[in-house]
Amino acid sequence: MVEAQKTQGWFQAAVLGSPIQHSKSPIMHRAAYDVLGVPITYQRFELTVSEVEDFMSSLSQRYGSVQQIAGFSVTMPLKAALVPHMNNVSNRVARLGVLNTVVFDRNGIPSGHNTDVDGIRRALALSDSRANLGSSMGILGAGGTASAAIAAAAETGMDAVVLYVRNPEKAQDSLDVAHHYGLSAQVKMLTDLPRYVQEHRAVVSTLPAGAADWLAAQLPEYDLPPLLDVIYEPWPTVLVERWKASGVSVASGLDMLLHQGVEQVKLFTQKLVDPRTTIDWQPVTSHMARALGLPGH
Repeated sequence: MVEAQKTQGWFQAAVLGSPIQHSKSPIMHRAAYDVLGVPITYQRFELTVSEVEDFMSSLSQRYGSVQQIAGFSVTMPLKAALVPHMNNVSNRVARLGVLNTVVFDRNGIPSGHNTDVDGIRRALALSDSRANLGSSMGILGAGGTASAAIAAAAETGMDAVVLYVRNPEKAQDSLDVAHHYGLSAQVKMLTDLPRYVQEHRAVVSTLPAGAADWLAAQLPEYDLPPLLDVIYEPWPTVLVERWKASGVSVASGLDMLLHQGVEQVKLFTQKLVDPRTTIDWQPVTSHMARALGLPGH
């Protein structure tokens, strides 16, 4: 338990998106605030892109005071839609054009952050940038999560990404992100993955569940790189099973959810916790992991 600053009432937080009922963020966040002993409630809120303008302009009416909002976790389809409503954005969000976290400071001013990048890095244990020099990441898909994977590759010292897609015309935004980070970037067809997969230091699949399962039988039997498949239901997919059969570590969307969530908790609690307090985040992480049913964290 940490020493919380004196506040009036409970602070509010929520995960925003549509559909949202499947989200596991509430159980994870509630576990963190329980073990930390901070007064934050955390709910789900169904929100579509067309409703964002009204939602953001009515925060005071919805929550009583914007100063009592800790923050929002943001999922699809809102990661780009909320960016224009921020007073400030992190360098990551400025480069990526998408956020997954909204934080309200003590004056109720919202800022946008992207902790998906941390989730990808830590799920794949990509922390040693020197070991990653001269290496590449293979990324299946070219949406918002693919952009976060590009940032993770850049921030861990890789110098190249290869996007494996079904429609190359939809990869331009991801290519732009890679170029902003100074990375070499290529676009290949998804069917090319088996031929080049062994060249990568890591692979991140951002595709819907089962969308790449047909590739499993074509993959090499050995020397596959670590894989992060960002889905978590259903689990494991055929692709994941094939990867595991090669003896390589595989991280799931729950691993990514956990690690990006830890960073969100740090951001949401920063205005509640006495700045002189030192928090050991490992027990908090372990508590959140147990709530998600993840062993070994």
